[in-house]
Amino acid sequence: LPNEPLLLSSGIRSNSLVTTIFDSPDHSGRTLRSRVGHSSPPSVARYLHPGSVGGGILANASDGTDASSCQILSAGGPADRTLRVFSTARSVLDKEYSQGRGLAKRARELGLEGGKTELLLPDITAFAICEARSRDWGDLVTIHRDHAMAYVWVTRRGAQSGPVLRQNSWNVSAMKIQPPVSCHATAVCLSSCGNFALVGTKGGTIYRYNVQSGMARGSYPRDATNSGSDGKGTGSGVVGSLERTMRMLEKKMRVDGISSLGDDDDADADMDEAKLARAKLDERRQAHLLLARHDDASVTGLAVDAVNRTLISVGSDSKLILWSFKTQAAHRKSPIYLPSPATMLRHVRDSDLAAIVLEDYSVLIFDCDLQNIVRRLGIQSLPSGPRHSAPITDVAFSPS
Repeated sequence: LPNEPLLLSSGIRSNSLVTTIFDSPDHSGRTLRSRVGHSSPPSVARYLHPGSVGGGILANASDGTDASSCQILSAGGPADRTLRVFSTARSVLDKEYSQGRGLAKRARELGLEGGKTELLLPDITAFAICEARSRDWGDLVTIHRDHAMAYVWVTRRGAQSGPVLRQNSWNVSAMKIQPPVSCHATAVCLSSCGNFALVGTKGGTIYRYNVQSGMARGSYPRDATNSGSDGKGTGSGVVGSLERTMRMLEKKMRVDGISSLGDDDDADADMDEAKLARAKLDERRQAHLLLARHDDASVTGLAVDAVNRTLISVGSDSKLILWSFKTQAAHRKSPIYLPSPATMLRHVRDSDLAAIVLEDYSVLIFDCDLQNIVRRLGIQSLPSGPRHSAPITDVAFSPS
């Protein structure tokens, strides 16, 4: 700039505009101001504070809305791998979320051609936000491409400073054996209370984690992990687990029946009938459990209702499964077979409705309260009416 110790430079590859000032005694320069965007097309964009209806808020001085309500989270593509926040009201609030200190300096020391990008996490494929406990711990959870673990971010600090969500048997170090491909994360959602994160995988298993501690808290279905029903133990012998309680109750009932009936033949016949009836009930229950799960199919969408009662999951196997959030068991209505494999799911908690996008370019509206499909939009079999002729890449509910 004329008559000023300032150099204004623009980077095509880095998509940046930097003002450098030369005011030090050795005439070296330092960055005074900069504007940086994504260096590759972003993959996911959402409002940072979406509210209960999932839509953004326009800044309006008359209703007291501040600029923090107008921030957009954006995840970069494979060549970028950054998570940025952009303000629609004040550009000075734009920033990149930190993934660790001194990454740029470390990249220079290692001589990496790609710079600090090579030290960042893989590119983000989806994330979930919940403001319920944002003052206490992390309120943003991200999943990454071809990666099993999920990461907790704190939006107040603008950094990935929360725990890493993983199973106890998974190695964090990339130098050790990594989790199998079937454990790679494909979908994520947060409970309405902000305490739990649900992560769906390519193999069809849904893992539940505590957001504050990062510890595993079971899975859907329950037998997918070695932990008990509460996710805290290592088997059915742990005190407080449902399996151990049922086993002790059955043992007590059997002992009481033998002691009160003695060696009577009628009593033995009744016990045999009871065992046979229990075996048939267990067989039907096991057959239902085998159907109510995503076997060898990716979980493409997850949602939790407004009262943390039901978890809804859809997958590439054309199944919609309802799970009890507390007991981690499949609902009696599960599975609900869809006309085509599902590609994504969007849920709005105000009306408890979920939009399910299918591979046949149609959209189903599922009522989580009534637990049935209430609308079918863009069905290909209909002779007329509006419908898509190409894959649907995103869907959202209006604020109303």
